[in-house]
Amino acid sequence: MEKKKISTLTLCELGILFALVIVLQSISSIGVVTLCLCLVPITLGAMTIDWRGGAILGFTFGVVALFWGIVGKDVFTLYLFQANPVMTILICIVKGTLCGIAPALIWKLLKDKNAILASVVASIITPVVNTGIFALGALLIKKDVIGVANTLGIQFDNFFTLLFGVLITTNFLIELVINIVCSPALCKVTQVVEKNFKKS
Repeated sequence: MEKKKISTLTLCELGILFALVIVLQSISSIGVVTLCLCLVPITLGAMTIDWRGGAILGFTFGVVALFWGIVGKDVFTLYLFQANPVMTILICIVKGTLCGIAPALIWKLLKDKNAILASVVASIITPVVNTGIFALGALLIKKDVIGVANTLGIQFDNFFTLLFGVLITTNFLIELVINIVCSPALCKVTQVVEKNFKKS
């Protein structure tokens, strides 16, 4: 009976965060520069549930980001998809899933030593993984991207200056600041959930 209650609680928590991820990513996937506002609920889910819950939320993020890219709402993801559809799908899914797994592992490793530090590091690692894998993926399909850029009249140097100098840097810094600012609240919520619900 106790296991069933815990399972129900986890399912409800996952459902709420699942909906938040979909909504936040949907409203942020607009134009060329898109912010991943859903990184906060992904980090929270990773900390309060476990790496499996984080992986589900991260996978959802990847699928939603890919969907809005394919339909043209997220312009840059659409551009990458036109350059190399298979790699773009892999980039979105892998980076999303790892965004949920990484903070869960960090939180589990550090929470007993220093909960605040654990929440800050977990909050930092999420945008780092997201941006890092995206940048690596963009470099892996460099030739395909250049080919599409040439057909659109975009210069090679200008494109990668835009990619790494504006899009990735701006997105990363804003997402990093948002996650760090929210990290004390994430820590508090996680401790309350663990103390008052999961251990009761």
